[in-house]
Amino acid sequence: MKKLLAVAAREMRERWILFPASFALGFNPLVLPAFGVDRRTMPEVGLATSVLLGAGAAVVMGSTMLARDVSNGRLGSLFSRPLSWRPIWGRKWLAALVLVVRSGLLAAIPWMTAYPLASIGGHHGDSWIRAMLDGLGALRLLIAIVLVVGLANFNATAFRSRSPWATLDLVLLLAALWATRRYVAPLWLFGILGKGDWAVTLGLLLAALALLVGSVTQVAFGRTDPRRAHRAMSLAFWAVVGATLATFAGYWHWVRSAGPADLKVNTLVSDPAGRFIHVEGWASRGGSYPYGFLIDTVGGRWVALEPDWEREGPAQGMLFSADGRFAVLPGSDGRGARVVLFDLTASPPRATRVSLESSPPPGWTTSFALSPSADTVLMAHESGASIFALPSGRRVATTTIEPGWRPAATRFVGPGAARAWLVPWNASAGTSVPRAEMQVVDLAADGRSATSVFPTASAFDLPFRSWGAVLPDAEGQRMVTFDGGTHLRDGSTGALLATLADSAEHVAAMFLSDGRVVVGEARLDDPRRPGATLRTFDRDGQSLVDMPLDLAPPGVRVGPEVAPGRVLVSSFRSLLLADETLVVDVAAGRVVERLSGLRPATGLFVGPAASAARPGLASAQFFQDAAGHVVRVDFASNARTVVTGPGAPRGEGVRIGW
Repeated sequence: MKKLLAVAAREMRERWILFPASFALGFNPLVLPAFGVDRRTMPEVGLATSVLLGAGAAVVMGSTMLARDVSNGRLGSLFSRPLSWRPIWGRKWLAALVLVVRSGLLAAIPWMTAYPLASIGGHHGDSWIRAMLDGLGALRLLIAIVLVVGLANFNATAFRSRSPWATLDLVLLLAALWATRRYVAPLWLFGILGKGDWAVTLGLLLAALALLVGSVTQVAFGRTDPRRAHRAMSLAFWAVVGATLATFAGYWHWVRSAGPADLKVNTLVSDPAGRFIHVEGWASRGGSYPYGFLIDTVGGRWVALEPDWEREGPAQGMLFSADGRFAVLPGSDGRGARVVLFDLTASPPRATRVSLESSPPPGWTTSFALSPSADTVLMAHESGASIFALPSGRRVATTTIEPGWRPAATRFVGPGAARAWLVPWNASAGTSVPRAEMQVVDLAADGRSATSVFPTASAFDLPFRSWGAVLPDAEGQRMVTFDGGTHLRDGSTGALLATLADSAEHVAAMFLSDGRVVVGEARLDDPRRPGATLRTFDRDGQSLVDMPLDLAPPGVRVGPEVAPGRVLVSSFRSLLLADETLVVDVAAGRVVERLSGLRPATGLFVGPAASAARPGLASAQFFQDAAGHVVRVDFASNARTVVTGPGAPRGEGVRIGW
């Protein structure tokens, strides 16, 4: 210890000029106000002076403490004495740390004395000493000093050695940066290892540790040979960096290897036949990483989908073709809209990425619709609507939408013909415009377009209500609107056909496959007898059957249809609660089955794309239970299969990136 302190003291004596110079520079904040500089900014000036001076001292010490002594032979004279590499390495680092810290402190004493912490609204008991000794702050300062000194030493050693290893260092640096962006950044971005101060501190600590290990081997094995010192330092440094990055990469791979059995689903949409589903959710191993899967619930295979890094709006649910042979997942490539076209007839499904020509990136006001044969896709947003050919992505038709409108629903209403229903919207303010009207935009693949505006009973409650404010039927010829009541309207002109309910609150509706309309309304007038009323109407809106249902308040959900005239009706209290689901024969007005603890899981995607899902009849439907499972129930065979969640079959998966 005495030898270590002795040589460290000699190192500091050689650089004694730093101390009076640092103290003198600390008077800058006291002198500058005499030259007209605002006195209120002087604490910041003093802090910047101390930091820059400390950083400069760290660079000087790091670049001279080992590399210079090897070049001029001083390190050889130390080894010729009865000294091992340990005190030599230790005294160099001890001297460097003391010089850097003392230089910064001496530069801080004058302005800290002139500007007490209490005078600038500080905390820590209004004490500069307590502020500097703050646990995390002091640790970060020490790590920063080690990083600067270590990097300066690394660069000086590489430069003075004139070794070809310097080229390899540059190559390894680029590889390390790539690996950090690829494996470490996502762990931080999704909060898997935490996004707080300690996560950043841990990363800096690992880098500082690698530099310390490199300098140890530089002295222990390189000794007085510059090239050998550089080689030993590089091998040790990159070994630590490589092991660290390999650990992070392995952990990231483990996080991404989660399958449907590990998933807690919060969004789901299924194809018309009830075979394929697209789900998104979370897993306990993945923090906030948004897992997405396309699952074949019959064959057991699944496709893991990479997150859409460029997504600026809500999750856009997958759109399935009417025959279930193709699917489209909307997204963004950063410059515009892009879709992934899936061929579901291939095993596993084959994906093709298609950029939509001259399209804006999708956002919160964007809605998509897929044609029945999946040969075209409609994209509607607050400034226009366009039809794109698939799989080329070429824009074949477009029309402009006037400012102040946003799409609430979209449909293909015939071969090459699409329709978008718009509601008032103030894009600049991000709030609703209280106008009681709607707009219908028709667009054909041959370029023809038509627009009509019609009044509604009242203004829509935007922004969130607009996503469910318009419910078109499968052909887009009729629609249910929730505007001051529940109304059945003509899909193209908006003409009022019938009023289905006097309220639009706590009301749900759906079109049956034969054209009838079912409306469920929660009963909240009598808290002693909660429940719901289910009403069935013919195609023209004439009442057919009314029936009361015993369901828990406050919400009610209607659909989907599992057999001709048989509809699922469920209470809806929260996404976190599994409620009772009833299978209702709407013609007979009776409940034919009760599914306790299950809630229909379809239609959970939030956003305009959810309203673009084509209604239909499928005997296989999907539910969620209280444990977070997605359960497939086939009402034709009464078979139940757990699709996702703990205990679900692991299946066979492949990964498709964006």
